[in-house]
Amino acid sequence: MSDYSSYVERDNFNEQIYELISEYIENSEAYPQDTVLAIENGSNKLKLSPESEIGTGWDIYQIETLIRPNESGSGKEVDIDASFDIASSYFFVR
Repeated sequence: MSDYSSYVERDNFNEQIYELISEYIENSEAYPQDTVLAIENGSNKLKLSPESEIGTGWDIYQIETLIRPNESGSGKEVDIDASFDIASSYFFVR
């Protein structure tokens, strides 16, 4: 088995991260203040959850590091560079 992934796998994972953070931005008031992005080691399952409820075996990413102001300054958007960096750390492409 290769230690490398395909571009498609990485890009699909990046899209999943993007969609989850977009959902958070659209409904941020529905989430607790300490919500984080969590990725389960091994399965790469994604979830948004309060940090206090994340067990062992999950990598945690603070939401504010994945969000930036939009170009017009009128709202927020997913920081695509940050989501891509995370996806690239789970799927190594050569």
